[in-house]
Amino acid sequence: MKKILLIQFRTDITTSHEKGCFLKFFKREKKIKLKIINAFDEKINFSDPERFLKKTQGVILGGSSQFYLSKLKEDKILKKIIKKISPLIKFIIKKDFPTLGICFGHQILGYFLGEKIIADKNQAQTGSFLVFLTKKGKKSPLFLNLPPKFLAQFAHKDSLSNLPKGAELLAKTKKCKVASFQYKNNIYGVQFHPELNYRDMIFRLKLYPEYLNKDLSKMKKKFRSTPLASKIIKNFINKIC
Repeated sequence: MKKILLIQFRTDITTSHEKGCFLKFFKREKKIKLKIINAFDEKINFSDPERFLKKTQGVILGGSSQFYLSKLKEDKILKKIIKKISPLIKFIIKKDFPTLGICFGHQILGYFLGEKIIADKNQAQTGSFLVFLTKKGKKSPLFLNLPPKFLAQFAHKDSLSNLPKGAELLAKTKKCKVASFQYKNNIYGVQFHPELNYRDMIFRLKLYPEYLNKDLSKMKKKFRSTPLASKIIKNFINKIC
């Protein structure tokens, strides 16, 4: 039985929603078990990563609509969590442990790889946008059986300022410079949400209207179905882990 670990970075109602979004994929995989933990759970100890990841074949670092790494210096709660999870992320990077960072998780990987996370309005995107694969991305197992461009769900204010040193660019959008990257052989980040569909996005944005420039009812037409993006999760589980 292959075990995948999902680490959440949420404390509100989206915690259970995120769980449901991932479980719908893992229910189809009979030989794969998804274990879900929350970084805010005081019982979770990341100080011994090797023991913590024993019998685990892959890690997914989830998103977060509540916290911004660009505000890390003034956010005491986030600073505490980043310090807490630091041993695990450093271990993952050193050992090239199969990991997929999604949105906030993508930014966490970038941060620990030494890249600055910024609140860049020119890169921020909310809605369904085209992702363009690079030459490297087209050959990546993460994007196996995906076309050179496909739609994905975005909802981010923060972005990586640049591609982390030593990483390879896999994808970008018309606005976002680093929509996906690969570090070493098994560590991947995606700025978008492959686990979310149209309805999931509408649900999330009702809770976080600050991500929208306009009223949600006026923005709905800009959201579209993104079935191809969900293949990324399956590729990570079956091809990388």
